[in-house]
Amino acid sequence: MKYILIRDDDVNFFTSPDVLEEVYGFIFENDIPINFSVIPAVNTAAKTESCHFGAGNPEPFLPEDIAGEDKQFPITGNPDLLRFLNAVNKKEFLLHGFEHSGKSGKYEFESEDKDVIEDKLIKGIAIFEKAFGVIPETFVAPQDKYSKTAFFGIKSRFKTLSLGWVDSSRIPFSLYCRYVQMKLMHRNYICDGKFLISEHPGCMFSKFTDIHKMSEHLDKYIINHQITVIVTHHWEFFDNGILNRDLLAAFRRRITGLMGKCEFLTFSKLRGKFFN
Repeated sequence: MKYILIRDDDVNFFTSPDVLEEVYGFIFENDIPINFSVIPAVNTAAKTESCHFGAGNPEPFLPEDIAGEDKQFPITGNPDLLRFLNAVNKKEFLLHGFEHSGKSGKYEFESEDKDVIEDKLIKGIAIFEKAFGVIPETFVAPQDKYSKTAFFGIKSRFKTLSLGWVDSSRIPFSLYCRYVQMKLMHRNYICDGKFLISEHPGCMFSKFTDIHKMSEHLDKYIINHQITVIVTHHWEFFDNGILNRDLLAAFRRRITGLMGKCEFLTFSKLRGKFFN
């Protein structure tokens, strides 16, 4: 059986329930599980390093009129969004960093300062628990960047680390043999005891990708792997507030085309496939 996990990134205080409904309404209607990667206290000073959006510019999910200010906005301050998210039938919430804003030229969880990492994790989990009534089990590192110090902090509090790729320079030496084994066996995950580290093929449903090439790449990836994490950004289906209908249609075709052929999972259900 092939397993598919849909992971939406960057849900935060400023996320519109209407946008989520527009993009994922068909998923909700079909009772397909979805994993929301949530920024607990987004900082409006957060900047992107993407060449597509202009390195050093404000993150594209931030409102233009407030982007750039060094101010945190906890998701608990948006009750309408929380009511919407908590009402979704089949969902799981993942912790996506803390404020999604790095400092001194480093991404948020690249810090080697253990106290800084601990503080972000503790505060992020507290906000998350208040918002959703559960403690998160899966961590998503902003921009897939993390220090070895952060790795140990994440492992001590979470059961799964969801990444675009496992960077051999960022994992502890004790995992290097498992990393090599993963590569030799053409897998996209590592089991470190009962801690699961998974990879995904990148964010392919983007206006910066060719829809046909993306579809071919995803087909090959699913064929070659038992697990496929399909990463999307709800905000990327819109350009200046205008819905990209071609991109959304391609996404819908891909997901509905997998129904009945693959099993859609949350990350906790995926863990159950490995650790009974």
